[in-house]
Amino acid sequence: TLKTNIFDKQKKRTKYSLPFASKISIIQESKSFVEFEKNKWIAKINIKKINHIEKDYLKILKLFLKTKYVWGGKTYKGIDCSALLQLFYYYNNIFYPRDTKDQLRYSKNNIEIKKFKKGDVLFWKGHVAVCIDAKKLIHAYGPEKKVLVMSITKTINIIERTAKLILKKKSSIKLISTKIWLVNILF
Repeated sequence: TLKTNIFDKQKKRTKYSLPFASKISIIQESKSFVEFEKNKWIAKINIKKINHIEKDYLKILKLFLKTKYVWGGKTYKGIDCSALLQLFYYYNNIFYPRDTKDQLRYSKNNIEIKKFKKGDVLFWKGHVAVCIDAKKLIHAYGPEKKVLVMSITKTINIIERTAKLILKKKSSIKLISTKIWLVNILF
């Protein structure tokens, strides 16, 4: 879920919530709730185990549809293009850089940049979007002030015309198989 409400010890809803991909430790459980801090509870239906993997990137990215664009944002209150992609990997416990310029360097190239398919990640200088099929993409787009689905060719043309930026790179959103290692460093 995009956000989950926080309840008090009597299970009354408070004015606070946790954003998508928050990581918590469970202190105790009841039938329908878990306590993650003293007197702070959330509904069990809104949590997944830390080792849960969600391969369907569209399921996660579409949660943010119509969320307002906020440069530097990473939550339901506002999000930018690079955070949208980073949150998919973060949710799956995989490192992925925060900023588009670093994502661009971190991602592998695909050779043919003129043909698009589901799962392609498109990079411009300072912007990133993800293809939902061969004709449409999803992105947090500043000029429209929200996360939305647009035509790939229309987006490429608008960005080239208005920002004078050309498509730099195409990569893939496929999950990288990784293991998480905890390391103790002795000095």
